[in-house]
Amino acid sequence: MNNIIQLIAKKVKREIEESVIKVLEGDLNLDNIVDSVGEMVNDIGAKTILAIIDELNDIIKKSPERSGKYHIHKSKVNRTLITRFGELAFERAYYKNIKENNYVYILDELLGIEKYERIEGNLKGDILDKATNVSYEKAAELSTSVPITRETVKRIIRENGAIDNLELEIKEKKKVNTIYIEADEDHVPLQNGKNKEMKLIYVYDDKTEVSKGRTRLENIRYFTGEMHPEDLWTEVATYIYEAYDLDSVENIYIAGDGARWIKTGTEIIKGSKYVLDHYHLSKYVKILTAHLGSLDNPIYIDEPLWNYMKAGNKKSTMEIINFAINETPMKSKKESMKRAKRYISNNWEGIKNLFGEEKYRCSAEGHISHILSDRLSSRPMGWSVIGADEMARMRVYKANGGSIKEYYRKLRTDRKKEEKILELDKKVINGVKRTYSNIDPDIMTDMPYISRTEGRWLKNMLKASCF
Repeated sequence: MNNIIQLIAKKVKREIEESVIKVLEGDLNLDNIVDSVGEMVNDIGAKTILAIIDELNDIIKKSPERSGKYHIHKSKVNRTLITRFGELAFERAYYKNIKENNYVYILDELLGIEKYERIEGNLKGDILDKATNVSYEKAAELSTSVPITRETVKRIIRENGAIDNLELEIKEKKKVNTIYIEADEDHVPLQNGKNKEMKLIYVYDDKTEVSKGRTRLENIRYFTGEMHPEDLWTEVATYIYEAYDLDSVENIYIAGDGARWIKTGTEIIKGSKYVLDHYHLSKYVKILTAHLGSLDNPIYIDEPLWNYMKAGNKKSTMEIINFAINETPMKSKKESMKRAKRYISNNWEGIKNLFGEEKYRCSAEGHISHILSDRLSSRPMGWSVIGADEMARMRVYKANGGSIKEYYRKLRTDRKKEEKILELDKKVINGVKRTYSNIDPDIMTDMPYISRTEGRWLKNMLKASCF
């Protein structure tokens, strides 16, 4: 171990000295230094990991606890792993279980390296996190210097799976007067040339003005996924029940564009009221009115139409729309106006709630763009249904404050919990600690396992691996 520490110390010292001299001589600037130090850090990182692996492999070999249960079948078997520091090639022993007559790489189990795994788990987590924002190829490129194919990244995402909308912990119930729920969908292009409707629902309980024309939604929580609308709304209802003191809630609004699946939410969430999205209502009003000013005999109904809707006067609203349709000579335009009329009529309850006391404003379009469209539909690509579902869920998980990397790490840890193979005797660990305590302190300056933490890094590693 002394050798690797000396090597690192010499390498760092040489890098500092050479950089200082070259800057003074005008041959180097900060950009060059960053590149050079980056390469050095990667090299040191790789060498340090290999030293730790070699040390652990040797400790396992010398363990009396191991020798009583496992015999060395092969002393040296090669393995290669891709890490953020590059490709690591190392050797470890292959053991035979004396009683059960099976074979195992104890070091692999200790380190949490899975069978046939080519990419180290931490790097997989980095790739997953980056893949939520950039292409699979770019995510791999940004994570390691070793080439990783698009198909490999896709397999990592499959391994991570579909993250549950209710995965994140709810710490306490909030007391609020009103709960706002808004919903919309993104049309995701599929590999077969068709589109898939990916739904998005989000819940919040207040709005704060951060600047003119900009508001922040407070305590926002997103939901998505390729699932039946009733199932998605049931998850939303579960969240509301767990996150809010419903005895204090007076109003629950569900806002959207009038789609049947959105209105379904009012059937599942008790006491909720449907609100028509102002953005979509405006689109249909324009269909009814935009051309009227250019007729041979121009008419202008915009203001009275809005006034009738705001007053909740359906009869007058329909009458003025019928008047506009009758005054329109173009047959094709009449048909689109009739569709707009049906839309307003079918969503009348939502319009009344829109112009109620709350003067409700829905912002679903912007959230669809930010959470889903930016990755799923704004670029020329085709998704599988599974891939679109997994990506949508990962982006929602991040938007809700979750860490994709930590989620994947927990997933791996949970898989390994039941795979405990061997408990090293405490005497072995204590012996390692004593050995490290006697290493030359001049060499060990500022290393993580000196002073009050002597040997603790190994003990923690052993515990964390469930070995």
